[in-house]
Amino acid sequence: MGQVVKLNKSLYVLRQKNGAIVEFTNVMDTAYSARSAGGTVRGDFVPRGKKDDVLSRMHKLMTESPNKLRLIKTRRDFVIAKGLKTRRTIVDDLGRVHEQFEVRNLAFEAFRRRVDLDPLLSEAGLQQAFCNDVFIKLTLDLKKKVEELEVLDSFHVRARRLKPGERKVTAWIFNPNFGTKNYRKDQSEVYPAFDPKEPTKHPVSVIHLRDKIPGQFYYQIADWWGTEAWSKVANKIPVFHDAGLDNGYNIKYHISLPDNYFAKDGLSEDEQEALKIETLDSMGDSLAGIENVDKVLFTFNPIGPDGKPIEGVKITPLKNEMSDDAYTALFLTANIAQASGHGVLPVLAGIDTGGKLGGSGKELEAAANYMQAFLTKTDREILLQLFKYLGAIEAWESDLEFFFEDVKLYNYDVTPTRAEQNPNQPKLPAPNDPDEDENDEENDDATKISRAA
Repeated sequence: MGQVVKLNKSLYVLRQKNGAIVEFTNVMDTAYSARSAGGTVRGDFVPRGKKDDVLSRMHKLMTESPNKLRLIKTRRDFVIAKGLKTRRTIVDDLGRVHEQFEVRNLAFEAFRRRVDLDPLLSEAGLQQAFCNDVFIKLTLDLKKKVEELEVLDSFHVRARRLKPGERKVTAWIFNPNFGTKNYRKDQSEVYPAFDPKEPTKHPVSVIHLRDKIPGQFYYQIADWWGTEAWSKVANKIPVFHDAGLDNGYNIKYHISLPDNYFAKDGLSEDEQEALKIETLDSMGDSLAGIENVDKVLFTFNPIGPDGKPIEGVKITPLKNEMSDDAYTALFLTANIAQASGHGVLPVLAGIDTGGKLGGSGKELEAAANYMQAFLTKTDREILLQLFKYLGAIEAWESDLEFFFEDVKLYNYDVTPTRAEQNPNQPKLPAPNDPDEDENDEENDDATKISRAA
């Protein structure tokens, strides 16, 4: 339904009455909606941001982006890689690594199944990639062994304010409505902070895994938050083009009418104005809709003594100097900036930087290896800190090491020097090399030395 709005005596514009579309669903996540974000900052907890809405703002930025969530998941996937593994390292008397080999520890494998560890690690990795904070609720049984592990959503956890004399956080507060206008203090649950020096001190505690950034005493900042401006730019471009394709990039219709068109005999000035609005509104309805929001303009021109209209308001649609290529280049630049902020190489995030996407398989392999060896090292060590704590509680062997196994992207095409021949073909004689056997023995010795090293 269209509505004609009077701008002045001779200028009217058609507006869309239903300018917004409202959709009702059975389930509604109100915790992080734009309307409910920004809760109270009074109480015994430390807010995240002035209005305790930092996470909500970043979450909104993520969900409005066509690739932000994929970048966060890509970061998580490279940190977790093929999953958690266990190994042992043999060190000689001089402290040199003699051999490192993967082992399967039965006690740990039983623990892995009991606490459903693999989904928990995936969830923890996603929390880390989103906000650089991981909160894990640890529950011990009566024997002071691990009964349950649970990843707490960072949206629902706040640090309790320090009491006089405290130099570190001693308790964490859980509330499902932190950062929203629905926050109620009586819904909060307080858990003591995990004490690494006394791992079994509390039956229930919260382990905080983080990268300790200078100036961030309570909470951390994810690297990608520095790309907020570029993310907004990238998010606006598809919205602009979506609206432009539906509504047009400029005014669609300019309807010019004689100034005395509604000057009917017997009608007062107010009645003429009412007839004008009613007529234009009816005309607008035929042109209105989601596709024509604010794209119809009416002007009224007086008629001169010669019967010709006197020129009135002149509308000249503005030319859009930004070409499709310019928008595409801007979108690409914004995406590259975002990928860099996430610590993800653009090629591994599926972003074309202008050349071939990734080039050869060897180039992809080199990028993936660099990503896993250098750009995920610290994040992996932060997550693995959890298993140092758990090992002390569960009394696993002290020489049992934990690591995340890298993903191998490239299969080498190796052709053996003496490949098996087709049985239907005549066998070729072996080359007459008197030193061949001797060389094979030397190669075997070199292989043994390499493995030992």
